[in-house]
Amino acid sequence: MKNPPLRLERPQLLTDMVLARLRQAIVDGRLGLGEQVSEAQLAQEMGVSKTPVREALVRLSRDGLVQIHPQRGTFVFSMSPREVGEICRFREVLETTALELAMQHDRAALVADLDDNLARMGRAQKARDWHGIAQLDQAFHQSIVDRCDNGYVRQAYQSIASKIGALRARLPAENERVAHCRDNHAAIVRLVRDANVGKAGAALAEHIRDTLSSYRAASELGDDAAAAHAHPRRRSARAVRSAA
Repeated sequence: MKNPPLRLERPQLLTDMVLARLRQAIVDGRLGLGEQVSEAQLAQEMGVSKTPVREALVRLSRDGLVQIHPQRGTFVFSMSPREVGEICRFREVLETTALELAMQHDRAALVADLDDNLARMGRAQKARDWHGIAQLDQAFHQSIVDRCDNGYVRQAYQSIASKIGALRARLPAENERVAHCRDNHAAIVRLVRDANVGKAGAALAEHIRDTLSSYRAASELGDDAAAAHAHPRRRSARAVRSAA
């Protein structure tokens, strides 16, 4: 029996664009945790039909970023304090493993990436670019995973990266945590440069644990409180439409 012919499906570029826009809106706080979203409103404000919006929401539900309840509607994900603790613990396991593997694979390249990130974060701090600092914080940890040379670890990390980014975006934009975060990063980089795998992993683990209480608080913020802490944004589908 012959195998069926391989067929190429036309790329769903519009769905991909809608997916990227909605994912970013969830991560950066334009759509609040637990907020109900409307296919029709999103489609109208984004200037597309409901079909790509529906397809994008289904894909986001597979990533755990939205929850689709028949007869009730579609909601942005929300997390209990226990779930925040679980995801942070999982993140700790993945990132410390990735750090060890990255140091074994190409420590010099890892140090170069992290040094560049530190320099850019320093410039963003001087410019009081709080949104840029949050992005660089995420990029610092992503660099460790990207350099680990283990596809399974990278894939597992991507399964939680958007949720971690969403929690990070809901932290107060300007506080002592900014300088503290960069100091922690700098300490980790020094240990990586010294090839001290054990201490570098321990420092990274402690840094991640240090964020747990802040992330739990961020997950419990209502829409109004989150908006007060974050950069001024319109919390509507129109804000999704204007997202870059």
